[in-house]
Amino acid sequence: MPRGLRPAAAAAVVIALSLVGCGCDRAAPDKGTAADGASFTPLTRLAGIHVDGGLPADVAGPATILSEVRYGRSRLIAYVTGDSCGILATPAADPEAGPIRLVSKWPAGSEGSSRHPAGPYNSASAAGPHGWASLLCGRNAMVIEYDPGGDGGVPVQARGETGVTPVGDRPAVSRVVVGGTEARRRIGDRVGSGP
Repeated sequence: MPRGLRPAAAAAVVIALSLVGCGCDRAAPDKGTAADGASFTPLTRLAGIHVDGGLPADVAGPATILSEVRYGRSRLIAYVTGDSCGILATPAADPEAGPIRLVSKWPAGSEGSSRHPAGPYNSASAAGPHGWASLLCGRNAMVIEYDPGGDGGVPVQARGETGVTPVGDRPAVSRVVVGGTEARRRIGDRVGSGP
């Protein structure tokens, strides 16, 4: 190549790369990056599902239902809004007692727990007269433990991007992990269950 063309060719390459952009060092815009550098699909990017009855009208902001787990006559619904996670659990033992409702905002900055992969997470928990639930809420996953109480039984059906496993030696308690495939796999590996 003639000497005068080398600088022109180099300049053309630099201009082309700056116009096109190189995403080599950047995470894809639709992925969440965890503290360990792994990329996960954010909850807000997951496909929603339809459930009978939907969510109560007083759920703040537009919400997307991501998971429904049925326990005989009771069920657990997990949903996401623009900046938070929520669950609605309706225990079968006493429908008059009302549902267990939990909402938690995503952690801001360096807040939250990194107890599981795909975090950090904020937490919330509540107990009703016949059951209890706990929620770990992060941008990339939800980790829920739920006991429907009474004769609520074990999970019989799960829908959405979710994995359900029993918790240790407590057969009435289930762990529900909501998230993309990689988040569910990594959390399952950590707690001893699959996606």
